Amino acid sequence: MSKKALAAIILSAGFALALSACSEQSGVDLARQACGHVHQSIKAYEFAIHSQDAAVRASDFRRAAVELQEAEPLAASATSADGQWNALMTTLNEIGQVDEGHLIRALEAQCAVAESNQPAIPNLPTNITPGPLPSAPTSATGSP
Repeated sequence: MSKKALAAIILSAGFALALSACSEQSGVDLARQACGHVHQSIKAYEFAIHSQDAAVRASDFRRAAVELQEAEPLAASATSADGQWNALMTTLNEIGQVDEGHLIRALEAQCAVAESNQPAIPNLPTNITPGPLPSAPTSATGSP
């Protein structure tokens, strides 16, 4: 193989690698996509709660569930890309076991972080020195 052919192959591989890196989405982008589904689900859920028509209510509840099902794999991918989105994924994993109405506040709070201008978890100090440990209780005889 000539040096030019080898260089062309290496250059092509480099371009392919660069393009694949560009196409990968960040955790925050994926979390924001998941939150788009979360917001649609919350709207449908609230419409269902207030609907007087049983058929409309059932349809809105189904639509809410479908939106959350679509959000779940996006939140899982966000967590894979950046572990800070684990709470969003974990909350979405509760759907089907916990009524959506009980999870709305948590989902809204988690999505507010994703959609903020600073969606990163703040750095927490890691040099905190623990205080003194409490002494073990003793019995009346003086033995622990």
